[in-house]
Amino acid sequence: MSWSKINNSMKTEKKKSTVIYRLCLAAGVLSATLTGIHLYIVIEKQQVKDVQQVSTIYSERTENVINSIFHKTDVLAAVVKMNNGDITEDIFNTVAKLVYDENSGIRGIQYMPGAVVTYSYPLEGNEAVMGQNFLEIPERKKDVMLAINTKSIALSGPYELIQGGLGVVARNPIFLTDNDGNEYFWGFSAIVLDLPDALNDAQLNSLQDRGYDYELYSVNENGERLVISGNENIDTSKAVVSTVQVPNHEWTLLISTNKSRQPLVAGIGSACIGYMIVWFFWYILHLIEKEKKAVTAKNDFFSNISHDMRTPLNAVLGFTKLAQSDQLTADEKNAYLAKIESSGNFLLELVNNTLILSKGSNGQLQMHPEPHSLKSLCASFWSSVEVMAKQKNVSLTVDDHGCSDEIVNADGLYIEKIFLNLLTNAIKYTPSGGHVLMTARTERVKTGQIELYVSINDDGIGMSDEFKAQMFEPFMQENRPGYESNGTGLGLAIVKQTVDLMNGTIQVDSRLNQGTEFKVHLSLPLDKEESREQKQEEMETIDLKGRKVLLCEDNALNREIAETLLQNNGIEVVSAVNGREGADIFAKSALHEFDAVLMDRRMPVMDGLEATEKIRAMKRADAADMPIIAMTADVFDEDIQECLKAGMNAHVAKPIDPEILFTVLQRYINH
Repeated sequence: MSWSKINNSMKTEKKKSTVIYRLCLAAGVLSATLTGIHLYIVIEKQQVKDVQQVSTIYSERTENVINSIFHKTDVLAAVVKMNNGDITEDIFNTVAKLVYDENSGIRGIQYMPGAVVTYSYPLEGNEAVMGQNFLEIPERKKDVMLAINTKSIALSGPYELIQGGLGVVARNPIFLTDNDGNEYFWGFSAIVLDLPDALNDAQLNSLQDRGYDYELYSVNENGERLVISGNENIDTSKAVVSTVQVPNHEWTLLISTNKSRQPLVAGIGSACIGYMIVWFFWYILHLIEKEKKAVTAKNDFFSNISHDMRTPLNAVLGFTKLAQSDQLTADEKNAYLAKIESSGNFLLELVNNTLILSKGSNGQLQMHPEPHSLKSLCASFWSSVEVMAKQKNVSLTVDDHGCSDEIVNADGLYIEKIFLNLLTNAIKYTPSGGHVLMTARTERVKTGQIELYVSINDDGIGMSDEFKAQMFEPFMQENRPGYESNGTGLGLAIVKQTVDLMNGTIQVDSRLNQGTEFKVHLSLPLDKEESREQKQEEMETIDLKGRKVLLCEDNALNREIAETLLQNNGIEVVSAVNGREGADIFAKSALHEFDAVLMDRRMPVMDGLEATEKIRAMKRADAADMPIIAMTADVFDEDIQECLKAGMNAHVAKPIDPEILFTVLQRYINH
C-alpha cells in the first residue's frame, strides 16, 4: 500500500472538509451575532419608546392633578368677591368644607386679607400660620408679589412649611373694585398641599411596580434642586425628561426603565442560543463526517485485509498445487511445504494482529499478567531476531547491564509483541552492514513496582515527517526503493495500542536516511521469586505416550489434523463429532479411562460449553477432576472466560500450535 497515495487522498479530503466546516461555522457564528445585535437594538428602541409614552402620560396626569387642586382656590375667591371681601368665619368654613378633600393631600384652605392668614380650614395642624403676614416674611414675599403682579395663581415651594412638613402653597390673588371703580388688591385665597401625599392621584408610585424608576423635582430661585417625590439617585443619563407646568412654575419629571439590561441580556441570550444551534448543527455535521470517515476507514480496512490475506493465501494454494506434482523430488516437495508453512504463519499472524487491533479499538483488549523474569522476557524473542539480523548482515547488540533480573507481573505475550515488532522493524529497515542496539535499564521508584526503560536504535533509512505523523495508524507503511515491505502494516499500531493499555509511553526520534530511535517506558509490578520457580516446574517435559484423549471436533479436516498430531506423539484418540456424542462416550467409558478431553466450542447438536457442563454434572469419581481443554477458533477474552466458566480447565487456540497443545496437555495430565 503506497503511503504517498493515501496521504495525498487524505489531505485532499481533509482540506475540503475543513473548508466546508469553517465556512459553515463562520456563517453560523456571524448570523447568530447579527441576530443578537439586531434584537438588542430593537428591544432598546422599544424600551425608549415605552418610557417616552409613560413619561408623557404621567407628566400630564401629575400636571392635571396639581392644577385641579390649586384651582379650587377660585371657589373661595368667588365667595370673597361676592361679599366684597367681608365674610364671616362660619361662611368661610362652609365654603372650605366644599373644597376640602381629606384624601387629596390638602393640608389647609386659607382666607388671607392683605396676605395675612385670618381663617384656616381645618384649624388643627395649621395653628402656626394663623396671623402670619406673608408680605413681611422675606423668603415668602417674592412668591406673594409674583401672584399679585401677575394677577394669577402663584405657587410657592416645595419647602418646609411654617406649620411643619414638606409642602407647596398656591395663592390665588383677589382684586376688588372700590366705589370709584378702581381695582385694588384685597388679599388671597390659598391652598396648602402636603407632599408627596398630594401626588397620590397621579399614581407615580405605581411606576415602580411597572418596572420604571422616576424622580419629580423642582429648582428654586437659588438654583437648588428640590426633590418632590421619587428616587433622588436616579440615573439621569438614561432617563426621559418631561416637564410639569404648575402655576407660574415648572417641575421636572424624570422616568427611566428598571430593565435597562434587558436589551443586552436578550441580545447576548439570542446570540448564545444562536451559537448553541450552530454548535448543534456543527456537531451533527461532525458526526456525519465522522460516520463517513468511519465507513471509508472500514472499507479501506477490509480492502487492506482482503489484499493482505489473499497474498499469503495465494501462496498457500499455489504451492499446494505445485507440491501435488508427481514429478517433484523429495527436496523440491519439502521446499514447497516450507513455503506453504511460511505463508500460513504469515496469514495466521495477520489474523491474530487484526483481532488484537479490533479488540484494542473497542476497548476490549485485556492484559493477563503472570510472573516473569525480565531476562526471560527478553530471551523469548531475542533468538528469532538474532537469526533475522544474521541473515541480513546487521549487527544486533543488547546492553542490559542496567537491567536487574526482577520477577514482574506482566503479560509476557504482549511485552514480547512490543519489542519483537520494534526490533523486527529496526532490522528490516537497516541496510546490510548496519547496526541495531537495544538498551534496557530498570529503576525502583517505589516499593512493589519497577520502571523499565528500553531504547532501540538503528542507523537505517529513517522515516519521513509525513509518515511519522501517521506511523501508528493501521496498515500504514512507507515503502521506499529497496525496502518494499512484505508485512501487514499493523505492527506499530499494535505496539502503540499495547503500550497505552499498559499505561506506558512510547517516543520516536527519526531522521530520514539517518536512523530511528524508539523509547519505551513501562511500569511493572513486582512479583515473588517462587512464582517463576513454580512456572518452570510446570514446564518440565513428561512423556505422553500411552495416554488416552477424548477429542470432540465436528470439522472433519480439523479432526484429522488433531488426531494425527496426537497419535504421532503416542496418544490414543477417541473422537466424537459433536458435544452430545462426546458426553455420551465419556459417560459409557470406564472410570479414569481418559486422561483428558479436547473440546471444540462450536459444534452441532450440543456445543462444547453444554457438553462440558454435562460431563461435570455426572456422578462419577473422574467427572470433576477430568482435564477438559477448549480447542477452538474462538479466541477473544470473553470466549476464554465462557469456556472456563462452563468448567473447562484451559484454552488452546486454532490453528493448533503443537508445542502449545502438548505443553497444556502435559501440565494438566501431570497434575
